[in-house]
Amino acid sequence: MKKVFLDCSQIIKENLYKIDEINHKYYQVSHFKVDSNNEQKLKRIKGDYYTISFDYFNLNKHEKMLTKELMKILKVFLKEKISKPLIIGLGNSSITCDALGVNTTNKIMATNHFTDFLNIPKVALFNPEVTAKTGISSFSLIEMVVKKLKPTVIIMIDTLATSNASYLNNCLEINNTGIIPGSAIKDSKKIDSHTFNIPVIAIGAPLVLSIDNNLYTSPHVSEIVDNISTIISKALNDLFF
Repeated sequence: MKKVFLDCSQIIKENLYKIDEINHKYYQVSHFKVDSNNEQKLKRIKGDYYTISFDYFNLNKHEKMLTKELMKILKVFLKEKISKPLIIGLGNSSITCDALGVNTTNKIMATNHFTDFLNIPKVALFNPEVTAKTGISSFSLIEMVVKKLKPTVIIMIDTLATSNASYLNNCLEINNTGIIPGSAIKDSKKIDSHTFNIPVIAIGAPLVLSIDNNLYTSPHVSEIVDNISTIISKALNDLFF
């Protein structure tokens, strides 16, 4: 819940760079790029950001459409066939609004333990939890797993925070800029494509509203987490299998 959602409404308002938008009947897809000209003003890392925006009704009624759209975006980042993906569910499984990552990985099929005769990607799943539970930083745990498994791509899933109430529970953000696990307590280092010299994709949803250093969530966040985690997990399962 500590990672901040990139508020594209403010970006459009300031007209800082070109943005592509596609308005579908039930949702909207936006693609925008942060570059060296605007990264300091936006306080965001250089890279590509996609958002899929929807409302509560369409999240429930058009899950298949949203899943297919997420798959399309993931294919943009994953141009080549992935043989050994490591999918990481960040967050605290004991706090509902921060459990998106764990809920998602619980719905993804792991195949890394299968023998080599199967011609499918060797998908590994890992939930590092939070330092308060393990006594070890998420970065350190992820680093150990990466060194052992040597994945060809890392996909990280986490809850995001937003200062714009209109985005709460209504968006997915996908980017190739990485994430800082444990950033709320300045606990960890950033994980991006330079950290382990492999591609990194971050998928998040703003499930927490941040106002004056206070965090708020909605009464039906459990249902939202279940719906969004299902969309992400189905997209990844379909992508790899």
